[in-house]
Amino acid sequence: MFKPKFLTVFFIAIVNFISPVSHANDSHFGMHGMTLFGSNEGLFASHLPMYHQPHNIQMVMQFHFRDPDIDKAIKQKLTQQSSQSDQLWTIVPKPFDLMRLHPIHTNPLNQLQIDVVEGHFERGGSKRYSDQDIVIDKVIVFSELSMLTDQNKAPNAQYLVIAANAESQHHFLIKLIENRPEADHLLRVLNHDFSTQSQVTVPLNGNLHSSIDALAKSLSIKPQQLIEIYLETGELQ
Repeated sequence: MFKPKFLTVFFIAIVNFISPVSHANDSHFGMHGMTLFGSNEGLFASHLPMYHQPHNIQMVMQFHFRDPDIDKAIKQKLTQQSSQSDQLWTIVPKPFDLMRLHPIHTNPLNQLQIDVVEGHFERGGSKRYSDQDIVIDKVIVFSELSMLTDQNKAPNAQYLVIAANAESQHHFLIKLIENRPEADHLLRVLNHDFSTQSQVTVPLNGNLHSSIDALAKSLSIKPQQLIEIYLETGELQ
């Protein structure tokens, strides 16, 4: 059965193994835009990474709004849009040090103040809420990206399954980012039982990300059950 708590511990353990403790004190201060996704069951944010500081971090977290009315409204909107082809939202926190979301940071952040944008905040999106406080429930993925070039690329991509809880009916796939060049790839999965899957391995066939057809084949579902929320390659060269 899908176990988010186990998955979180697993990824934090891997991060701690490959990232020395001293990295927790590195400064990654800046404005860190993030994709916003989720449903009435829970909300998530994924940092928009790049291969230069202060943005060379893949980070995915689960959170909620301190204002229960805002929390409910955004969850309802994302649930209503769950079958639509265009469902990208982003959040823009006030500038902060991203390393303070590292699982072993000595002074971790547990809240942020953000603006909420329907669409991409730098590409014509519309601001819906300003100066909202959010509470960070847990960090699911935190990985510092290597900025080395000319490294061998893996033949397969790993897509992490993300859900609010073990009984969730809303699931998402996010590509685990490795060495450059890469793709930031986020998808929603409709009507699929993930009780036996917490991660999906998909052949890349020389591409930076998996195609919808290849992902659907790996999951034994129809391509129509996958909705691409976000795809970015230009910022990850």
